[in-house]
Amino acid sequence: MERTDLGPKIPVRLDAFRRLHRHTLDNREQFWAAQAERLQWQTAFSCVVKEDFSTPFFSWFCDGQINAAQNALHRIIEQGKAETPALVYYQKSGHVSTLTFNELKDNVLKLAAAFHRAGLVPGDCIALNLPNCPEFIISALSAAYLGITYLPLGCHLPASTVAEDVTASNAKLLIMASSNGDEEKKDQILTVRTLLKGLPVLIADEKREGLPTLEEYMADADPCGLEPASPNADHPLFVVYENRLAGKHVGSVFPTGGFLVQAHASFDDIFKKTLNGDEPEMIVNTLDMCKAPTQAYGLWGPLTNGTGIILIDNEIDNEIRINTIEKILNEQPNPALLCRPTLISEIKEQLDQARLNTTNRFPVIACCGNALPPRLVKYADGILVNGPERVVNLWVQSRSGTALLNSYPTPELNRPGTLGFGALGVEPLIMSDYGQFCKTNISGNLVFAQSWPAMAMANSGTAQHFKRTYFSRFPGYFYTYDGVRSDKDGFFWFMGRLDDVIKVKGQGLGASLIEGVLTSHPLVDEAAIIGSQDKSGEDIVAFVVPRSPIQDEQKCIDQIKEYIADKIGRFAVPEKIFITEKLPRTPTGKLFRSVLRRIAAGEESLD
Repeated sequence: MERTDLGPKIPVRLDAFRRLHRHTLDNREQFWAAQAERLQWQTAFSCVVKEDFSTPFFSWFCDGQINAAQNALHRIIEQGKAETPALVYYQKSGHVSTLTFNELKDNVLKLAAAFHRAGLVPGDCIALNLPNCPEFIISALSAAYLGITYLPLGCHLPASTVAEDVTASNAKLLIMASSNGDEEKKDQILTVRTLLKGLPVLIADEKREGLPTLEEYMADADPCGLEPASPNADHPLFVVYENRLAGKHVGSVFPTGGFLVQAHASFDDIFKKTLNGDEPEMIVNTLDMCKAPTQAYGLWGPLTNGTGIILIDNEIDNEIRINTIEKILNEQPNPALLCRPTLISEIKEQLDQARLNTTNRFPVIACCGNALPPRLVKYADGILVNGPERVVNLWVQSRSGTALLNSYPTPELNRPGTLGFGALGVEPLIMSDYGQFCKTNISGNLVFAQSWPAMAMANSGTAQHFKRTYFSRFPGYFYTYDGVRSDKDGFFWFMGRLDDVIKVKGQGLGASLIEGVLTSHPLVDEAAIIGSQDKSGEDIVAFVVPRSPIQDEQKCIDQIKEYIADKIGRFAVPEKIFITEKLPRTPTGKLFRSVLRRIAAGEESLD
């Protein structure tokens, strides 16, 4: 099979990039084979992909065997980066600890030896209820070295949920953190231990009530002669639980081969291949470890590319301090930043009118969770980055593993607020509610007709739920529940979630689709749609933030109504339209629809 690789750089001109993207779709299997062969395989794969979305079934890099930890450590050390920083940790005390790739490998092999000594074998599972700390990275790498699946669990979860998740996963071991003196967290550890009834629990930091620490667990473990496992490509690397339905844990199982290949390629494409001489050598990860995007861009993606990871101890108050940001920019070699949009808002609030006390800037800021609004991109330009194009968006969903839509840190391949383009080798499609493909600038449902390497599989016992949730709305297509549109240049724009349906005279309307049409109007900057109940059913109510001050409010409202009638139909015209300076949002940036509903009902003032 002829291989299709990209070379050292991605073209930064829009027309050339679009030709390249088309080429990766037309030669999809050759493209992904070339990406896979950039890594070290213990056994070569016999075919690139087998898939059938009617079942659904998909399997990547069939019959191949690959060890994720070896690719993140041994392979990088062999490339001459043994003494390059691999992991840097900024603690609240002000202390900064650093592990080189060689030192990280030594720690990983020692913990792997301890796992092996305790009887853990390939196919077992361990649970990691840890914040952003070196122990998480070391534990995940050690598990992968032995072919052990790991389950990252959020530190925000209550003790009962942690215990339920650990039990549901059949984990043989749980590693937790006592959060440096946080009494509430210490009490949670004891509660979890009681609920798990004898399952081994390790503490990653200070000792607590007779529970062994990770350091004690590793004591005297000898990695000499310890051989790496040879997991099949579809062997679970890690599992993420999304929700719990009627006592059944619904989760995403990410395959070792596919996830590693796409995390490696995606990180390289976004953070390195469009930059000339300004490629980041480190990346600051501020995302929670319990999510797939963090595993892709805060662990496996950077390490397999020889890029170091910077972690910040923010477990107690969950706030990144400005002086820590300044220290990182001054002390670390050209670090990129991985974050949610709310971090940019927090930095803006902390700085107020001031600027950072350093002339250094992040070469790239990558945001995921929500698309970063243009006003925050404008703020970041000059304060955090040198150029608005250096702020990129990553569209990563619970089942996608890595970004399937992303922008790039170069002027022609980025625009403030855009989700960017389909990832190389991946084709996003936009489909109407009637199963027809949408034309340029027409909002619709984001779907995919083919799988991708990092695509998650259903966990045991939830295959029917997986099929019903993602493959029944449009048979033969993976349905994302997100509304998007694409412009004439191929940029995708987020229109909102499509699971907020308003019933108007028997017609089901996705609120997010109407919002998407509203924000395409030249007078409208932001918009929100809610349903308001009356005697005859549900009415549509719109809240609109104009791009500039409105002189004649009623004329503006009439124009907007005509625009919606023209684009969607009279049945979608809102009964009421409120003009407002801003929309109410939660601290995490989510729209406060409950407040809007109270305003629409007259229970609360718009002010």
